[in-house]
Amino acid sequence: MKKIILSLMLLISFSTVKTYAQMGAAQKVSWDLDKSVDINMEADQVWEIFTNIDLLKKASNGYVTEIMVVDANMPVSRKIAFANGGSRLENITQQEAHNKLIAIDFADSNLPKGIKSAQYAIFIKAKDNKTNVTWRGLVKGDTEAKKALVAQLMAEFDSYASGLDQMTKKVIPAAKLN
Repeated sequence: MKKIILSLMLLISFSTVKTYAQMGAAQKVSWDLDKSVDINMEADQVWEIFTNIDLLKKASNGYVTEIMVVDANMPVSRKIAFANGGSRLENITQQEAHNKLIAIDFADSNLPKGIKSAQYAIFIKAKDNKTNVTWRGLVKGDTEAKKALVAQLMAEFDSYASGLDQMTKKVIPAAKLN
């Protein structure tokens, strides 16, 4: 009987001891760039554009001249060539069709001088009868180099936003009148 009472007392004393989770508190990410547009297309159509190299190139509105898959295994490595003659090697580290999310890291060997790391994500969400596309990026490095890369990425994302909008326009030929 003493063993049972002693065991119960031990169990009760352990249940009153506070326990702490090992995971730290979540930290809010402070994005270096954040661009969001609403496109007059269904989310599945927008997703198809971002996952199809030919459509993605077209959506760039001339900013991107070539997208070449270097390694199709995850993380998918691809080389992007730009109209200004520059290029970038990047890795798609996450591509979730069910969440419509794509995460991309710049290849370390291809980082501009003064940049330690660069990554961006594309979020695609249905919004009423439109689709919201959001680009968010993190860039670590020297202040001037970071500023230049953020400006370059914003120009790229602006081109995609414009190109996606143009893809929604339907051209109706004028009727010939006599």
